Amino acid sequence: MKLMFRLCLCLAAALTLALSCESEVREANINQNEYIDKYIQREFSDKEIVRYEGVVRVVLANNLPVTTAIESGDSASLCLIGYTFGQSGPESQFTVDSITVRVGKGDLITGLDRGLIGARLGQESLILFPAQFGYGKQSVGLVPKNTALMFDVLVTAIKKND
Repeated sequence: MKLMFRLCLCLAAALTLALSCESEVREANINQNEYIDKYIQREFSDKEIVRYEGVVRVVLANNLPVTTAIESGDSASLCLIGYTFGQSGPESQFTVDSITVRVGKGDLITGLDRGLIGARLGQESLILFPAQFGYGKQSVGLVPKNTALMFDVLVTAIKKND
């Protein structure tokens, strides 16, 4: 009987801890969304803003006339610079890369996958999102856990999914 009581007590403690951690993560994401929104309002109120499932894309420049837009399943070539993002905006650069990926198929972290949908060939954008759409509770390379991210992205090629 004592063993059963201890087991129940341990399970209750674990559940309480898990719920507490989830609450902290939700709170962190709410704060990160607020930081992102304030930064966009302060710096880019005159730019086109696209919001899609918790991710924000700020269109900085359309370097070509209206062109093809990226859809889920398309391959896209990108030049990107990644930044950690804090209360006052971008903090530290953690990557510079030229890549070709299939968008919307899990080749990228969720925030980039979502942020690229609708981006156009030749378009330069900032894609911003909270930690839950980035690396979440994991530290990856120079990115600490629970860190919002921002990517400066230039779409250099799109191959449509046939």
